[in-house]
Amino acid sequence: MSLTLDLFASRPDAESAAGEGASRADRLAYVEEGAAGLTRLESDWRRLSGAARDQSVFQTYGFASSAARYHEERGDRVLVGVAEWAGRPACLLPIVVRRRGGVRVASFMGDPISQYGDALMAAGAPARTAELALNRLAARGGIDVFEFRRVRDDAAFGPALRSLSFQVGAAVEAPHADLASEPCAEGFLHRVAGAKQKRERARSRRRLAERGPLRFETLRGPEAVAPLRHAFQLKRAWLIEQGDASPVLDDPQALVALERLAHDPEDGSCLVVGRLTVGGIPAAYEVGLVKGRRFHAYLGAVAEPFAAASPGKTVMEETLAWCLREGVDHYDLLPPADAYKRRWSNGSTTVRAYVAPVTRAGRFYAGFWLGTVRPRLRTALDSMPAPLRRRVGAAALKAGAA
Repeated sequence: MSLTLDLFASRPDAESAAGEGASRADRLAYVEEGAAGLTRLESDWRRLSGAARDQSVFQTYGFASSAARYHEERGDRVLVGVAEWAGRPACLLPIVVRRRGGVRVASFMGDPISQYGDALMAAGAPARTAELALNRLAARGGIDVFEFRRVRDDAAFGPALRSLSFQVGAAVEAPHADLASEPCAEGFLHRVAGAKQKRERARSRRRLAERGPLRFETLRGPEAVAPLRHAFQLKRAWLIEQGDASPVLDDPQALVALERLAHDPEDGSCLVVGRLTVGGIPAAYEVGLVKGRRFHAYLGAVAEPFAAASPGKTVMEETLAWCLREGVDHYDLLPPADAYKRRWSNGSTTVRAYVAPVTRAGRFYAGFWLGTVRPRLRTALDSMPAPLRRRVGAAALKAGAA
């Protein structure tokens, strides 16, 4: 039996009759399906994305269109809930539907490649607009539960989620460096990290310089594709050595999706790869996505022959300096708040996960699987020896259980 959300019935301004409410919903919200449906929305998507806050880099049209192809190639179902306000599309809520143990789970399109989940909302549009989009997706059928991960507390979609869903799991922090009032990267790092880390960074530079001249450069858009591939290769090799698995690094199609983003005619330049070379040889990378005045530190990678000299510290310091030169005054280290990230930050934002069951199967998934089984499996996985953890983790990711 369906337990579809009914926003109209739960609001004081509900229509007096169910038929009138359904008719009103049909006028205000609809669903587009697949990459083709995304293409039909391109003009409005780029309009909303262009006006959106800098935190919405994972909701640009370039990222969305690339993600849609990524999901369809995996056999996932792509849907976009569209709600209108003032006669124009004012909310775009892209989701992807996958089967997990027979349960149809809807999550943000782009997950797990994206690091922040959100809807695109027009400035001034009421939270009800997002609720309409979510309700239309639920009413369409074929979804047992919505599972929305990595939602910032200041997300545009946040008010609707807090009204129609409940938090699952523990909140995490996304550290950031606010550089708005900083004259230079060195001064900022000395203030937040102290003299000890300053000496460590200087030591790293000296040890690297003993092996050849240091050079830092940034590459954007199509020029960033080749170094992006190398950074992924280095990071994946490091993960294997650590006995860990990653749904992004272990999936070649995730890299392809980012490469497609780099080639988008309008949004491609948001992909930035900082590369540190020593004597002309790549030693470390800092991969990020930039929107407006915000740099999202997506991935760092170090070449093993230089690892003992800690080139990661140098490439991060150089990236901070580049951000300041380019007028990018927010360096977002993304969740979770690992110790090294906290040493490079002066603030953080809370990030949460939400779940909204639509059917009884969805309620079972949310309560039993997300609330009980998966946390215990995660604890068991973390306690395994590295080689076994790698094999089991990779199998879990392939099965969609992680």
